[in-house]
Amino acid sequence: MTIHEILIHPLMALFVTIGSFVFAQWLQKRVGGYSLLNPVVIAIALVVVYIVALKIPYQEYLRNANLIHALLGPATVALAIPLYNQLSLIRKSAWPIVASIFVSCLIAAGTAYYLSHWMNAPEDIQISIIPKSATTAIAISIAEKIGTDPSLAVFFVFTTGIIGSMIATIIFKALKISDEKAIGLSLGTTCHGLGVARAFQYSEKAGAFAVLGMSLMGIISGVLLPILVLAFIR
Repeated sequence: MTIHEILIHPLMALFVTIGSFVFAQWLQKRVGGYSLLNPVVIAIALVVVYIVALKIPYQEYLRNANLIHALLGPATVALAIPLYNQLSLIRKSAWPIVASIFVSCLIAAGTAYYLSHWMNAPEDIQISIIPKSATTAIAISIAEKIGTDPSLAVFFVFTTGIIGSMIATIIFKALKISDEKAIGLSLGTTCHGLGVARAFQYSEKAGAFAVLGMSLMGIISGVLLPILVLAFIR
């Protein structure tokens, strides 16, 4: 078997995907946990290089790495464990948490829309950027309800998650925010899945509040944003 045949072997897709992320995590730790070296971003870049260099069709790569996708379901369910462990803290601050996420939803959507409007962006972009802080599945649903391109909405969700998780540490240090509950909640609320991953790098407590923030942001966005867009914009 030649080297090229080994590199394009179906199992290699799984090895490259996992290996890229492990290497990215090692690299970030090697340079002292520098937040701009986000392991997810680096891993994606390495996988893209692998696919492009060997001219592997994306659908073929996706099929070969399907085991990782199959594990997403159990991994998502497992997030309930740290959330349950912090249940007493969550109960004590239930209303402030819900209120802050409600306000965050309005601010995140409103600033994104009006900034893109101020910059004279095409209307599709102005509308598609509104659900940027919801998770991908919910953002797609919102985009379909308000009559805009779901793929654009996914792009803005992904971009928000990457940029937010990369600069979050810088913002927390600049504003001297050290409370793990606040850190986790803000990461999950604004950066969804990537924010949750970043929060767990702080602690289990931060990760649990990030899961809570992501979940509530998705629910509130899914209910509130279509109503507001259809009532006041379209």
